[in-house]
Amino acid sequence: MDDDLKSQIRKFTIIFVIAAAIFYTAFRFSGIPSEVGTLYYRYAESMLDMQMPYSDFAAEYPPFAMVLILIPGLFSFSSFSYQIAFGLEAYVFLLIGLVCVHRIAGTFSDEPKRFSDLYIILSICLFDFVMDRYDIFPTIMCLAALYFIRFDRMEWAWAMIALGTVTKLYPALMAPVLLIYLCMNGRKRDALKGVGICLVIGSLSMLPFIISDPGSAFMFLTYHMDRGMQVEALASSFLMLFGNLDLIDVGYVFNFGSDNIYGPVPDAVAGCMLYLMFITIMSTYVAYWYILRKRDRRDSYPMFTAACLAVIMLFMLVNKVLSSQYLVWMIPFVVVMAMFLEPEWKNRTVWMFGISIALTQINLIVNYALRPVGEPFTLPGILLIMVRNIILVLLFVIVVRTMSGSGDLVPDGEV
Repeated sequence: MDDDLKSQIRKFTIIFVIAAAIFYTAFRFSGIPSEVGTLYYRYAESMLDMQMPYSDFAAEYPPFAMVLILIPGLFSFSSFSYQIAFGLEAYVFLLIGLVCVHRIAGTFSDEPKRFSDLYIILSICLFDFVMDRYDIFPTIMCLAALYFIRFDRMEWAWAMIALGTVTKLYPALMAPVLLIYLCMNGRKRDALKGVGICLVIGSLSMLPFIISDPGSAFMFLTYHMDRGMQVEALASSFLMLFGNLDLIDVGYVFNFGSDNIYGPVPDAVAGCMLYLMFITIMSTYVAYWYILRKRDRRDSYPMFTAACLAVIMLFMLVNKVLSSQYLVWMIPFVVVMAMFLEPEWKNRTVWMFGISIALTQINLIVNYALRPVGEPFTLPGILLIMVRNIILVLLFVIVVRTMSGSGDLVPDGEV
């Protein structure tokens, strides 16, 4: 490691320890329920009692997520000690991400420290979701995939995408982008090898659960298929506004671990979201293929990164669910995009993402801490979510511009 990276690691460790101390003190004395200290701890206890996820107890997370949830349980003796062990696991992953960001940035800039600083800031701004959800694990796997692609170690990149998919499904969206990227650059052998790696890792991950009980092995998929319109989703923010204005009937209910809306119109919209999401994501893959096909130089890492973020953002925006922690998914892609965007567009991207994070944190106070569970959202709370979602849509437009290579890239951003 160079001296700059060692310095960044020391700085991040100090900041992490201070933030973690504040975080755990708040949980310890405020009485706020912790997802890690309740749900994840119960999962870990059940697995330590030799119970099988899905067949012996209901679980909503993919197989490798359950492994990562189990590990802190091996080093804990209570709910609070489990939280601390989980936090240490998150720290290790964040540290891996810091190294990846610093080294990717070193290929774009003489000052990689600026981008690892941005990574640290964004991680700390979403610290509550980093420490009390498991989304940071697949996020770092996506970042590791970007790292290995940048340094042309494609087997490892495919392995990271596959592991990310069996941790949280969304990293699978990167696979078609990488297939197109490799095929359009005459690397069909690497593409075929990647498909094989993904199939092997996916099959091995699912095999124990299929053997144990084939009927329940895919519970983590059916769980999410059955969910209704979660209140923070893009479509929900408009439906809630129409309901508040008495234009449609909207009811509120807490189920599937989140606040959701229901009624004739919300239920009808929810039934269409999966198909709409599929169409928009497939259209983006086709657009990316067409863009690369028309270019003289097709090996564009910046455009690849933007295409990955575009389909992930569509998965967030054109969906029944847009949980607050989903913003964690965007951190690696926003940081890497900042490395090759022109200053004006880089500043717009970072500021818009930062404002989205700020509104998300305010949303937690206004719509969750101060609102009784199951009660309708107030108009200010609805507008807060709506503004956040509109900003994310505008950020998506910037991402698509970058994917199309429309002139927002710095001269050395083409590799």
